Parts: sequence; structure tokens; C-alpha cells
Amino acid sequence: MRAGFARKWAEAAEELVKKRSWFILGVVVLLGIWFMVVGYEFLEKENALYQKRMKAAKDEQHRCEARNAKYRNYDQFRTSIRLPYASDLSPERWLHQYDTLRAGMSESEVEIILGAPDYARCVLSEKGDKFVGSVWEYVVAVPQDITNTNQNSAIEIAFGPDSRIKDKTAMNLQPKASPTSSAMATATPTPIGTATPAALPDVSATPAATTSPTPSATPEARPH
Repeated sequence: MRAGFARKWAEAAEELVKKRSWFILGVVVLLGIWFMVVGYEFLEKENALYQKRMKAAKDEQHRCEARNAKYRNYDQFRTSIRLPYASDLSPERWLHQYDTLRAGMSESEVEIILGAPDYARCVLSEKGDKFVGSVWEYVVAVPQDITNTNQNSAIEIAFGPDSRIKDKTAMNLQPKASPTSSAMATATPTPIGTATPAALPDVSATPAATTSPTPSATPEARPH
């Protein structure tokens, strides 16, 4: 009798464990489905927002390109020059004008100082979902290849989305020093030591005694 009771109790316990396992499995499956649905909705929303940001960025880029349509793009500039190319202005002049540029200046202010760019481009972020701004390029010299940035001299002005300067770069644009100024710059000046003046005679010293002439001997008396 006891054996039968123990067997029944074991079977009931085993059935309870099975039911609990099935219950846990059902909960896990339901949770997995719920997470999948929520994740899918989240991804859908994110994708919709990304597409919206991309469209807004493209619209900003198109407005930028329309504003800069009066300037050449890179391909137009590349095909219009002959190599070697050099600007009419000297590097010193370019640097002088470059130094007058300040952050926050507008495109029109930059054009007054530097003139129209050689070419301009409107830039998006790497993901394409944000309008970064525009870049103006001023090419000063191209010795051989326009793609060789290690040799070419140029000025790059970066504008933010508000069309105001946020950064500027001068590439390979150092003025050449003249031989005279170079020699003066490399010459090491010889330090001039402070010479010790020669000792002057002490005017306060007592002059040496003047030797009085020794009187001559008394002449002998002449006989009368």
C-alpha cells in the first residue's frame, strides 16, 4: 500500500514538473515574440526617422548647390586648367588675405576678401543623414597632378550649415624667404661683452714731492 502511494506521488510530482516546464517554455516563447514585435517596431521607427533625416539633409544640400551654382564644381575646375598651374597672386598675398578671415564670417564676406572660389561643394555626413555645410577651395599652385595634395598649394574654407566660417586650412602655403633674410635669420649674433674700463689715475692721490734743486756750495772767499 505504501509502495503504491509513493508511486502515485512520484507520478504526480513528475506531471507537475512537466506542466511547470511547459508553462515556463510558453512564457519564454511569448516574451521572445513580444521582444521581436517591439524590436521590429523600433527598427521601423528608426528607419522612418533616418529616411526623414536623409530627405531633410538632401533638401539642404540641394539648396546649397543652388546657392553655389554660380561657382565651378571640382570636375569643371579640373578640366579647365593646364598643368603646371599657378595663381596670379603670390603665396604671400594669399596668406595675408587668409589671415584676415575669422570664424563666423559669411560667404559674402569671404568672397569680398578672397574672391570667388575655384570650386565649391556641398557636404553631407558619412551616413548621409545630416547636412554638414559647404567647402570653398582656392587653388594656388598645382605643379604636376591636381590630386597630389602633398605638393599642391591651396586654401580651404569650411562653412557650417548656417553658411558661416567654421574652419579654414592653408595647405603648403609658406612664403619663400629671400637669401638675404635667410642669411640674417640663420646668422648667430655674437654677444657683445661689457668691457671693463681701464683704471684711471686717482686724481685725489697726493702728487709726488718735487725735488728742490740742491744749492751750490758757498764760493771760497777771495783774498783781499
